Amino acid sequence: MAEETQYLTFMLDEEEYGIEILKVREIIGYQKLTRIPYVSSFVKGIINLRGTVIPVLDLRTKFSLEAKIYDRLTVIIVLEISGRIMGTIVDSVSDITSLSQDEVQPTPSFPTTIRTEFIKGIGKKDGRLIILLDIDKILSTQELEDVDAAI
Repeated sequence: MAEETQYLTFMLDEEEYGIEILKVREIIGYQKLTRIPYVSSFVKGIINLRGTVIPVLDLRTKFSLEAKIYDRLTVIIVLEISGRIMGTIVDSVSDITSLSQDEVQPTPSFPTTIRTEFIKGIGKKDGRLIILLDIDKILSTQELEDVDAAI
């Protein structure tokens, strides 16, 4: 049997994305954020999670998707990103999906002006296409430094 990797899948707009489950710390309901001035637009603020201050990013903004009003399905996925604990706001969580290597295709080629280094590949499962993210490559080194400086 081929080795499988588990992904937490979630929705942004009408697309399904996946993050390796080992990067996920927890999932919490959306809560009010404390805003921080002069940070990148995709850094929506910070939260206090059991005594730890965590920056929270909005992947919709990061991916240049249309803004959406947060609702009862909106959640914050608490992740380990490049050795740091951060939260990311997503529209909703789908489920945990196991994918074998045979079910993952390489990232399609795009013009060089489109950033795709944070896309690991495209998962195909039960007729669904899942954009698999390499969460450690979501933020550039400069963006990570900006987030660190903000908190």
